[in-house]
Amino acid sequence: MSPELQNLFTKHVGQAFAKQIAFADVLGDRSWGVNISEGRVTFGDDLSFPMQLLGTEADGDSSWLWAWANEASNLPESLLTTCQQLRDIGERNGIPEFTTRSFSLDIVDGHTLAMIASGFHPDCCYYRGPYDGGALFFLVCDAPNEVTNPVHAERAITVLTEVISIFEVDHHLMAESFLQSQEFQLKICDSSLTATREQHSITVSFDSHGRISQIEGALNGSSSQP
Repeated sequence: MSPELQNLFTKHVGQAFAKQIAFADVLGDRSWGVNISEGRVTFGDDLSFPMQLLGTEADGDSSWLWAWANEASNLPESLLTTCQQLRDIGERNGIPEFTTRSFSLDIVDGHTLAMIASGFHPDCCYYRGPYDGGALFFLVCDAPNEVTNPVHAERAITVLTEVISIFEVDHHLMAESFLQSQEFQLKICDSSLTATREQHSITVSFDSHGRISQIEGALNGSSSQP
């Protein structure tokens, strides 16, 4: 992954990850289906949302193909707005993963690209729709408020701890970007940052290598130390 893409991922992964947890709670075990001509995705019999196509993963050669490059499928331009925006960002900022039509998943996978796209669009989350031979990645637009609203402080602590356990990111930048996206007010020092919102406070401490060493929460007057 290029340094420029890594930086974008670090900034957006916390907010995107929080939305994915919340969206999973909403979906439960519903099945999925898309109507390309209408530009909508349905989940079960009761949920329907507008969508934006991102791209596909192919199992055969373990590759990613951007939707804007999938000319054989004759996809509607209206469903390619977001991935074209990412392509434009890549051209302006020298991000090859956004401008290369197809590449190996060893470089970057669909989840990473979809989380960045989701981070650029606060009202969207994303979905990976598996099919025989691969998977389709797309943004779910106009997501429910329970998905896009700032998370509770307890969930914010969970997101911080899970993100650093799963992904290789700059801990300080990730924590700062995520907590700001959740409407916390930040007080930042070299070795810690304190985030406050209403009666809640979260203090994140960093070691000498800039990695999170401790997270303390004062939530409605009670304390916790993950």
